Amino acid sequence: MSYFIGLDLGTGAAKGVLYDGNKIIAGDSAASSFIRNQNAVEYDPAEHWQSIYGLICSLAEKSPEPVKAISMCAASGNTLITDSNGRPRSNIVSWLDGRTEECPDENIHEIVGWPWVNGFPFAHLLRMRREEAELFEGDFRVCMNNDWINFMLTGNFVLDHSSATPFYLQDQRTFTYYKPYLEMLGLKESQLSKLVPSGTVIGNLKTELAAKNLNSNTLVIAGSFDHPSAARAVNVVNPNEMLLSCGTSWVGFRPAKERLIRQGCLCDPYMIHENGCYGEIISWGKIGLELDAWLEEHYPDKENRYQQFNDDAMSNGAARDKMLEMARTFKAKAFPDIKFNRIVLAGGPSESPAWRKYIAEVWDCNIDMSIHRKYTGAVGAAMLAMKGIK
Repeated sequence: MSYFIGLDLGTGAAKGVLYDGNKIIAGDSAASSFIRNQNAVEYDPAEHWQSIYGLICSLAEKSPEPVKAISMCAASGNTLITDSNGRPRSNIVSWLDGRTEECPDENIHEIVGWPWVNGFPFAHLLRMRREEAELFEGDFRVCMNNDWINFMLTGNFVLDHSSATPFYLQDQRTFTYYKPYLEMLGLKESQLSKLVPSGTVIGNLKTELAAKNLNSNTLVIAGSFDHPSAARAVNVVNPNEMLLSCGTSWVGFRPAKERLIRQGCLCDPYMIHENGCYGEIISWGKIGLELDAWLEEHYPDKENRYQQFNDDAMSNGAARDKMLEMARTFKAKAFPDIKFNRIVLAGGPSESPAWRKYIAEVWDCNIDMSIHRKYTGAVGAAMLAMKGIK
C-alpha cells in the first residue's frame, strides 16, 4: 500500500488528507491569518510556510509507511516577491486584496484564459512596481504562494499550467509565458517558475525537511488550481456534468471539449495534457461571505446557526426563500445554456439536505454530493500525487 498527501491551499484555511489511493486515511486543516489594512489583504510568508509544513508533518505522522508523494491544489492568485534564493521580500498579497488596477490589454481573456479580475498577480505587480519599486531591485523572483511552497519543499521553482492561469502571465494557447506582459512588468522568464503540466514531478523533498514518514525519497508533484482538482476527485469529466463548490465564492466547474473563451467564464487546461477536456469555470465571488452575514443577522446562535438555517428551510421558513433565491441567481450565471445530467456538490451545502433539495429543484437534474466533503480538493491533489509517480 502506498500513501500520498494532498493539500488544498484555500483562502481561509489549508486542508489536507493522507490518502491511500482509495480512501482518506486522515484529514486535517490549518487556518490562515490575514494582515488587513484598509483595502490591503496580505499574509505573512514565514507564518504561511510553517502552517503548511506543519500540516504536512501532521498528516505524515498518521501514515503507516513513508509518504510516497505530495501534491497541492490552491486558490492561487496570491503574489510574493522573493530574492534570487527564494527568501521573501514582501508579504503574500491575497487575491482578496481590494486595491485595483485598470486592465492593461483588451485581449487578456483570449491570451491567458481568464478575464481581468482585480486582485490577482498582474494587478498586484502593476501596483507594486509603482509603489514599492525597491522590491524589484537587484536579483529578485516573482511567484505565488503555491510555487513558493513547492520551492520551499524541493528547492525548485515550478508552477503547473492550471495554477499559472490566474497568474495572468501565461499564454494559455501555447503554455509559455507571454512576453509582452513580461516586458510590461519588467520581468524575465528566469525570474519566474518553470511551467509544467499537472502531475509532473517537481523534485524530491529536501533532506533537511525529513520528519516521521517524510524523507528525501518523498516526491513533490505539480498540482492544479483548486476547482479542477476537486472535479478530478469526484470524476466530473464530461461536458454535461458540473461540480458546484460552495465556499467563500460559489463556483461552477464543467468540462468542455474545446477551449472556450466566453464572457464571464474562466478557462482552465484541466485534463487536456491527458487527452481530456478543458474546464470552464464560473464564479459568484464572495457570496459565501454575504451568506454568512445574512445568517449572523437571522440566527444569533453561532454554534447552531447552520443547522437552524437547514431546519428553517425544510419547514418552508425564510431560509427556504434565501436558498431558492441563491440557487436561481447562480443558475442564471452558471452556464444557462447547458442542460446538466449530473451536478456534484462540494463544500458546506453538500452536507445540508435543504441545500441539496432546492438546488435539485432549481436545476432539475441529479444531485450527488462529494463523499470527500470539505476535503474534495485535497483528494484531487492526492490523485495528482499518485499520477506523478506512475
